[in-house]
Amino acid sequence: MHPALIDLLGAVADAARWDASLHGYAASLGADQVGWFVLASGPEQLAQRGADFAAHPDPRYWLQSPSADGTPALVGRGVTPEATQCYAQHYRELDPLWEAAMQGYAQAGPGDTWVVTDLPARRRTCHAGFYNDFLRPHGIGARMFGGSRGGRHPVGNLFASVYRQRDDEGFTPEQAQRFQAEFGAVQQAAFLHREMLALRARTQGLETLLERLPVGLLFLDAGGRLLHANPRARALAARREHAALRLLLGGRVQADATAHALFAQALRGDSGCAELPGGLLLVTLALGELGALGLHHPAPGVACVLLERAHDGAAAAALARQAWRLSPAETALLRALLRGQTPQDFADARRVRMRTVRTQLSALLLKTGAARQQDLVALVARLLLLAPDKLQNQ
Repeated sequence: MHPALIDLLGAVADAARWDASLHGYAASLGADQVGWFVLASGPEQLAQRGADFAAHPDPRYWLQSPSADGTPALVGRGVTPEATQCYAQHYRELDPLWEAAMQGYAQAGPGDTWVVTDLPARRRTCHAGFYNDFLRPHGIGARMFGGSRGGRHPVGNLFASVYRQRDDEGFTPEQAQRFQAEFGAVQQAAFLHREMLALRARTQGLETLLERLPVGLLFLDAGGRLLHANPRARALAARREHAALRLLLGGRVQADATAHALFAQALRGDSGCAELPGGLLLVTLALGELGALGLHHPAPGVACVLLERAHDGAAAAALARQAWRLSPAETALLRALLRGQTPQDFADARRVRMRTVRTQLSALLLKTGAARQQDLVALVARLLLLAPDKLQNQ
């Protein structure tokens, strides 16, 4: 295996090394620069996206989205956005190399690769306008273009080009043969690079979301083992009065009867809430596959939301007010319930009849769809997970 190919494979998922390694690989083939390295389902998608690649020339832009939806990816670029735009809009249909590439693609079988090169300089007379009007003004001499057909990947195939800036006899047959022989490995490196960077971006997005939540959050697997705790949860656990929470972080759900009962209830599919010592409200939410949240664990699990009675009730109630269009009185009642007050406490504090409070509580349950007070608190906890940005602004 050529050292330049080994270096390229070693740069997979390393954003700092990938571009230099890709250009090093192009140089090992006798090229002066990379043209375009693009993952696409086929030539049609490649042609359709030319203007998009010019509008977003940074390959990192195309590596963020998952490939399952067939989104193409620009994994390497050595030409200017202006050249890309000009080629896509005016010169692709005049390019003899594109015509040769499409013939190679059409003739290739499933899993095959093909490589085409420019005509030698002395045979370019019939295409003088393309070479003189497009290639030379953009510093491009001879080109080599390769591709695959039927790649086993959601995006499909790699289409890759390398360029010589000097106008000479072009790439040798030996260089073209090596490019074609190594094309499968280059394509695999491009696929892996895209998927690993996209996975990292999605994982970092989830981590950022969890870290921004102003409430404590734990994820536990079906055995009670801790999978993730955000900074707020760890800060709460560091307080002397929250010993029960420290047991949860240590994977000892069974050590606290209240927490264990809620955990078992959540595994059965029912959310619940209870107060832990120190004014901490523990809300357990049943989860399906944790993998759906980016936590790579195949078993069902439980999310635990931790609300401080004294601090988190106002933000949670304000968010619920927006979500369910609660009246000021209903919002005040919800906030009191989140603080641990009973409906009677609320009636006494407001100096209103208990019948009025019961009417407000019934309206709360009706608007939110909750069957009882405990379900109402759990529902608000779910809302906290769904809309952290809004919560931040309360």
